[in-house]
Amino acid sequence: MKNYIATLVVGVILAACSSEKKETTNEIPIIKATSTETAYKVDSDWYKGNWSIAPQVAHDTLQITSYTAKTAFKFKTDIDSIEFEIDVNTSKDFYVQLNDSLLAHTIITAVPFKTTLVEYNKTADADIQIKYQHGKSKYLDSLKEAFPITIPEKASDKEKVLYVLNWTNSRWKHNGNNAPKKNDAISILQEAAEGGQFPCFAYAIVLRDQLNALGFKARTVYLKTADAKTRKRPPGHVATEVFLNDLQKWVFIDGQFNVMPTLNGKPLNAIEFQNAITTDFEKFDLESLATATKVSKTNYINFVYDYLFYLDTTLDNRYEATKRHMVDGKASLMLVPSGAENLEHINFWDMDVNYCKYTTSANTFYAKPI
Repeated sequence: MKNYIATLVVGVILAACSSEKKETTNEIPIIKATSTETAYKVDSDWYKGNWSIAPQVAHDTLQITSYTAKTAFKFKTDIDSIEFEIDVNTSKDFYVQLNDSLLAHTIITAVPFKTTLVEYNKTADADIQIKYQHGKSKYLDSLKEAFPITIPEKASDKEKVLYVLNWTNSRWKHNGNNAPKKNDAISILQEAAEGGQFPCFAYAIVLRDQLNALGFKARTVYLKTADAKTRKRPPGHVATEVFLNDLQKWVFIDGQFNVMPTLNGKPLNAIEFQNAITTDFEKFDLESLATATKVSKTNYINFVYDYLFYLDTTLDNRYEATKRHMVDGKASLMLVPSGAENLEHINFWDMDVNYCKYTTSANTFYAKPI
């Protein structure tokens, strides 16, 4: 009887040790699950419904984008989780034990965010000038009366722009499939007050007009990808740029996402922003007065980066000009990166870009408004 009891005790101890060792297989961690549904977090961003446990796949690999040398990663099942840091261009793996039986070998691979430094000429074009509103405008006075914005007088230009940006973003929810009936701020805001929801260009227009109404010089900027000619999905996005008098520089703002990119607190224009993403990802910020629904840095960059290649804006930003300002019969100016071809056609929209004067000069595109 004693030998039996001793054998039984030893068996229980061995079973307990065996149970503890189930948390690794060949030194690879194991987590548990009772459902195939998962969520995972890359740095601060959670992704739900993008990945399912699949024991039938021999080595199921989830590829994540790494914007820096190290990325914080967390994987969560319905009852368990695992988290670790992963170096760019490396992989880490673990097993998910589904319902105490099937093991799913899961591999996480961190690939670098692909960037390209875009450069422009610095020599200005003497024959190209962009015109802006000076003096009174009946339309802008009507906008201020219909949709007034009260801003503290002591606010800096940057603070004023952030306030108008946040105000504009809050007027409606984004809807990329519903264009406003007219392309001016008063009409768009009237439709929005009745429940209308509109795409990116509507935010850009309202921002432009409201900032001009407050005495700034502002313009819409149409962003297009390097492969805009042949891209199979929409190749463009629309944002706004505004000239800050106290900083004497142009600044990029995105009304759809309610963000202003800055580097060391200094607001950036579109090409400075592209450069900061490419060379100083950890240092630049996205400033905003948004609270509950602020877009994350990585999610916004993943969306906008490709669009920061071709930039165009209208050559005449006046409101009641009797004759529109044009250059060589063209109404818009497109900034083309050095060495890139002029964008002359966009297949996705079956559209000829025959309205643009082309330049490779950043100094021309970002000349101080006069």
